[in-house]
Amino acid sequence: MVSTLQKHTITAFYESRDYADSAANKLRTSGVAATDVTVSPDSARDEYGMYGDDTASATKKTGFWASLEDMFGGTDDHHTYAEGVRRGHVLLTAHVTDAQLDRAIAIVEEHGSIDLDEHEETWRSEGWTGAPATTSSSAATLATAGGAMGMALAGNTAATRVVETEVVTTRGPVVAPVAKAPMPVASKPVVAGRGTEDVVQVVEERLNVGKRAVSRGKVRLHSYVVEREVSENVTLRDETVSIERHAVDRPVAALNADAFKERTIEMEEIDEEAVVGKTARVVEEIGIRKDVSDRTETIRDTVRSTKVDIEDGRTVGTAATGLFMSRLVKDVEVVGSDGVHVGVVDRIDGTMMKLKRMDAAAGGQHHLLPTDLVKSVDGKAMLSVAAAEAMRRWKAA
Repeated sequence: MVSTLQKHTITAFYESRDYADSAANKLRTSGVAATDVTVSPDSARDEYGMYGDDTASATKKTGFWASLEDMFGGTDDHHTYAEGVRRGHVLLTAHVTDAQLDRAIAIVEEHGSIDLDEHEETWRSEGWTGAPATTSSSAATLATAGGAMGMALAGNTAATRVVETEVVTTRGPVVAPVAKAPMPVASKPVVAGRGTEDVVQVVEERLNVGKRAVSRGKVRLHSYVVEREVSENVTLRDETVSIERHAVDRPVAALNADAFKERTIEMEEIDEEAVVGKTARVVEEIGIRKDVSDRTETIRDTVRSTKVDIEDGRTVGTAATGLFMSRLVKDVEVVGSDGVHVGVVDRIDGTMMKLKRMDAAAGGQHHLLPTDLVKSVDGKAMLSVAAAEAMRRWKAA
């Protein structure tokens, strides 16, 4: 069985390896093959001095730099990606199918990919010159054509680039890339039945605001044991047994028979000593928790768009109207055929006169009148209808 699969290569840069690894892991769990997701290694930056020379005498590139050369060699992007890695950024590349493309771009951008075009401008302002003056025309055309197609398919922004498009034909377990040809660019579109048209494209920038997690520091609780000396006063009692002898001379009549009986008298000395015991008690509790709150931040930026002014110098309506167009300019008063004030010209928009909204008769609103109603322009633009009829016909703008 033979199947054809459209594959694209996505590239993105990250300030932190943690962000790049998180994006790579999520791509793999979303269905992208693990072998199709690559993150530049830690050693890539240190090895740039060895492999960053593009001259014929340079050390042969190996590992990551060889893969970068194979993927982007001969294009301006190759030098931009190499410069980004040299400056410590982390490069992520992923080969995805058409079905995976939109989801993969969303994953890459939600993990904080940086705007490579903006960084490239900064590098150049610091003195980096970028790619050599001459590049391989065939390789550059191929990468540019593929990248343009991929970016058009994805509606992509500058933070993520779809740099290559290829068709892979699968026959059983064997995958073989098919040769690619540059995309032809037509200078003018051809419309059936209408010949060749000149087209002015209206371009508009849109503000895309994403989110990324930024560490603001950590709070850590660590308990440990310390020792300190303490003292306590205690009153202890000591007993002392004393033996005292007194010389006496008296009769023993009171003792009678007990005078010569053996006796033993015993008295014990008892001293008190301090006994120390320790008990552990909880005297304080320290808890740590993280509260999460949402805040709304207004992002303000400027976006550009192109506007197209249409200047129609053709004669519209009567031949006389064409003669008056050159004199029908801003601030010319417009009056009806009865001489009553109608308005003041703001500008001519195609076949319509746009009247100023600040005029007393306008009521604070712009109005449009066809230019073919102009009968003559001699200081004032006189209409072919009365003022009341002109106001009935005008359209609010």
